[in-house]
Amino acid sequence: MGSLYQWIFNSENLDVNKKVLTTQTGDFSLYDIQKGVEIYISLLKRIGAIRGKRVALIVPSVPSFLNLLLAVNQLEGIIVPISPFLRKDDLTKILEFIKPHIVFTIKQYNGFDFSKTVYDWAHSIKEETVIFESDDCLNWGTLVVEGPPKPVENECIDIIGCTSGSTGIPKGVMVDLEFIKFTAEALSTSMVLSKEDRLFGMVPVSGLFGLCLLLTAIKRQVHFVVTESFSFPDIIQLLKEHSANKLVTSPSLFRALYLLTRDDEDTFYKPLTIVGLGGESISPDFIQTVSSIKNCKMINMYGLSELGCIMFSKNDIRTGIEWALTPGAEINVVNVSDEGIGELTVKTPNGFLGYYQRPDLTEEVYRNGWFYTGDLVRVTNGAKIEFVGRKKDMIKKGGQQVIPGEIEKLLTDHPNVEKAVVVGVPHSIFGEQVVAFVVVRGKVDTGELYSFCQDKVARYKVPDQIFIVDEIPVSQGKVDKVTLRQWALEKNYK
Repeated sequence: MGSLYQWIFNSENLDVNKKVLTTQTGDFSLYDIQKGVEIYISLLKRIGAIRGKRVALIVPSVPSFLNLLLAVNQLEGIIVPISPFLRKDDLTKILEFIKPHIVFTIKQYNGFDFSKTVYDWAHSIKEETVIFESDDCLNWGTLVVEGPPKPVENECIDIIGCTSGSTGIPKGVMVDLEFIKFTAEALSTSMVLSKEDRLFGMVPVSGLFGLCLLLTAIKRQVHFVVTESFSFPDIIQLLKEHSANKLVTSPSLFRALYLLTRDDEDTFYKPLTIVGLGGESISPDFIQTVSSIKNCKMINMYGLSELGCIMFSKNDIRTGIEWALTPGAEINVVNVSDEGIGELTVKTPNGFLGYYQRPDLTEEVYRNGWFYTGDLVRVTNGAKIEFVGRKKDMIKKGGQQVIPGEIEKLLTDHPNVEKAVVVGVPHSIFGEQVVAFVVVRGKVDTGELYSFCQDKVARYKVPDQIFIVDEIPVSQGKVDKVTLRQWALEKNYK
């Protein structure tokens, strides 16, 4: 196991008094973080050795989350960050899957009782579990649920990042300090980070991307301003109080922020030099919305939870996307079809350690050092890479293959379609049907959208059903296709 604490604080020219973290909670220097880590080390030592034990953190306060993360790592425990935006079913699934020895949890957050869900899970498994709970993420009470001890991990794992997976079943992405170092270098290169920067983050630090961004900023002694609340009034107030020259978020969050604040561009956007966008594809609607922001370079970052940031756009995305590899990353395209579409594979010097308790899944995607991303790309004549969809999202309809990304792009070419997501759902005759969910602007009916598609693609690619919805569901920052498939099956929409 590596020491994240030593990696951060053994840096050259360390100014411990420099303010490096600002949230809705307050401002924090490197010295404040060091003292916070010491407090949590003392707290954890009261319950004995935690080496090899899985420690779940359901901690919405970013400073407390960071201090706990570094303290657990110092004591050679394994950090399991869990989003405070999960609710009962998703949270219970992750707890049942990971079976943490120790849980730090906020009691109540955004109207949800985390304590009860954690208690119910701990009592149901009838194994020893130590629960730390708090009203404010500062003062912690302790409860021990009795039972036989859980086995500890013998592998050198520093963090297990949990994702919902494409089927809704949790996956645990195991990473170590070397993974963090590689990702820090990649993020620093793509965002051109320096100590003089003030970086604004609209990313959940409980996810591996947000966690790596947090650690990278602290390591580089960048002043990182990160929101703990994803309520836009809270985000806008924080950005107004702490204007930034660089910003990282997803395209959908940035678009929503801009629509709410564009009447005051000088306050929010004039100081910006770089906006880094990741987690979603860039839509034509997004480009159109942000076209008026001047003197600011917008880049797209491509990465995976398993490997970190792999590529970033060299140019401003509003002029097209030309990818550059981050230091040490390699790519290849395999199994190329007659249409020139193949699967993107990636190799890095420090990828993930595998999926927790799923060596079968690890072997499926990791072969001879190459990670099979599942992303389908087309290599153009100019050797540029164009993303067209996901292999696992591929719909097989009556013996024909339909790439959802192709149909999504087609639908968003309609002037009244703001966003489109296409999924495959089981069908008794054709194997799968093509189902589209669209968010529209103005007046448009599904008949018009069917006709629009029929004029442009083969009949088998035209959606069998199109549902107009108010918004697309999102889970952990990504489109929730599991829910959309369920909606289609239940025919909740007319």
